[in-house]
Amino acid sequence: MAALAGPLISLQRFDMTRLTALKTATALTLATIAAAAPASASTLHSPYVSRALDAVLIPVTADTIAAFGLGGDETGVLVLSVEPGGVADASGIVPGDIISTVQGKAVADPILLDEIVYYWISQGMFDFGFDGWRDGATASYAAVVTQEEWLSLVDVTTISTWSSYSSESYSYEAYYAEYSEEIASSYESSESMIETTAESEDFAGEADAAADAEVMDDSGADDAPADDTAVDDGTDGDGGDDPGMDDGAADDGGDDSDMDAGGGDDTTGDEE
Repeated sequence: MAALAGPLISLQRFDMTRLTALKTATALTLATIAAAAPASASTLHSPYVSRALDAVLIPVTADTIAAFGLGGDETGVLVLSVEPGGVADASGIVPGDIISTVQGKAVADPILLDEIVYYWISQGMFDFGFDGWRDGATASYAAVVTQEEWLSLVDVTTISTWSSYSSESYSYEAYYAEYSEEIASSYESSESMIETTAESEDFAGEADAAADAEVMDDSGADDAPADDTAVDDGTDGDGGDDPGMDDGAADDGGDDSDMDAGGGDDTTGDEE
């Protein structure tokens, strides 16, 4: 039995070495598969179908940044897909774009975008400005959203066929498959939520203030040079008027000479 101890120990060591190598290879294989596999839909925020843009949006969160490799300063809502021929598509907004502000108001939640648009539509305004990001660079978009377009319903059964964002780490098909039922139910319930929020006095005050601030920012830099020019022109104009006034005084002097001539006539008359 003692003679067999050496071979048995060697065999056990050989088996342990093989087992360790097998575990290491398996771990490396699983890590490689995980790295190459599409991002799990469950790690991303649930989708929101925008009534204003005819697009599927999600908020930019830490999970979104990690899944899509976004920059830390790219905040707002990410466009996952757009309806062909819809408002976003017609306005040049494409899947992968990030929308950060609407009419000067920052948006971090997709439904807030719709609330802002609904509020201004109710005020009779249909032209909207969106600022955000595209491929890591700042971008701006202009869209027209009429009341008819707002009231036009999206066929949620076609969302799986919309133009969508795609990458090696993300599958829109898998994402839609996981959230298809939630997409339909959330779209139906969003209308009343949007109206309730947008019709509140607090929301109206915030929306008005944001729009006013944006107008002031846009016009402030342009107005300053124009005002300076106007002031300079006015000053030059006043200087130009002064010689004219002097000429007028000279004319008055000429008139006085005529009056003197008239007085001469009077003198002649007196001499007669």
